[in-house]
Amino acid sequence: MLKAPPMPIDRFPWDGFPAVWLHAEELEVKKHPDYAAAKAGNLDSAFSLVEALTSEEVIDHLAKVFSAHRPILTSVHAIERDGVNAIPEALADHLGHRLGWPVDSEIVQTNVVGHTGADGFTRMARQAEFGGEVKEGRIYCLVDDFVGQGGTLANMRGFFNERRWVGSGGYRLDREIVFSESDADRRTSEATS
Repeated sequence: MLKAPPMPIDRFPWDGFPAVWLHAEELEVKKHPDYAAAKAGNLDSAFSLVEALTSEEVIDHLAKVFSAHRPILTSVHAIERDGVNAIPEALADHLGHRLGWPVDSEIVQTNVVGHTGADGFTRMARQAEFGGEVKEGRIYCLVDDFVGQGGTLANMRGFFNERRWVGSGGYRLDREIVFSESDADRRTSEATS
């Protein structure tokens, strides 16, 4: 029996969308004693990691930029090789607590892609898909643990943009907040700029 091809992932132009805000260097995050357990789903380890390495400068900047808006923080809930990655959720919860912003737990990744440690081709072949309810008239900030090639955040952004015209209020995506950036991807972008 033939299976129907998967629905295409919609991507949208960035059109001046702001750059990602980073909290820590990749090596610093990966060398932290709680990293492996946090990546495998241990929430206590994830909170320990986030509390140790979150940038006060980024938190202050977020507070200044969004003081009047109180955006909803929405994290990537990715199923990894060893469990559900707890770092994005812990980062969103930590920022929500510190800034007094709401945190969404309904929008989730609906498939397993295995991007951690994957090469570019694998990332393109297995793209993240998302599901959940987008609230009308609200501003969202996307939260993840690492940004490599940016595919997961681009797909999550596409999920939101597909729902832009549902209802009358719409919503706005304003920023992506990421714990760290992959060194390999930073070298690639520096070499091409």
